[in-house]
Amino acid sequence: MKNNKGLTLIELIAVLVVLSILGTLVIPQIFDQLNNYRQQMYEDQIAIIEGAAYDWAANHTDKLPNQLGESFRVTIEQLQSEGHLEDIKNPLTKQPFPPQSYVEIRCTVSNETNIGYSYTYVP
Repeated sequence: MKNNKGLTLIELIAVLVVLSILGTLVIPQIFDQLNNYRQQMYEDQIAIIEGAAYDWAANHTDKLPNQLGESFRVTIEQLQSEGHLEDIKNPLTKQPFPPQSYVEIRCTVSNETNIGYSYTYVP
């Protein structure tokens, strides 16, 4: 009697073909999910930076614009040096956000009873 331990060449090729097909279907989805995750992390980091600018503005109301359409820039470096923002990295580039990038604080509402601002990160 023959001892049939192991796989034949045909069986090995069939296993490799099945694994290849699965790989071509699954791997692109994994990379798409990773890219989506990085984009969401980037948007979250931008929200953190804009939130730090909001905190900065609460402590520097004298520097804020008070006429509709006027704006003021606060840099990442300023936010970090004054303790409003920790060192954070851009998840898309894996590098720190440039210190010269800034948040533009723009006066969007200006009347006798209200002044409103928008906060926009500018790379």
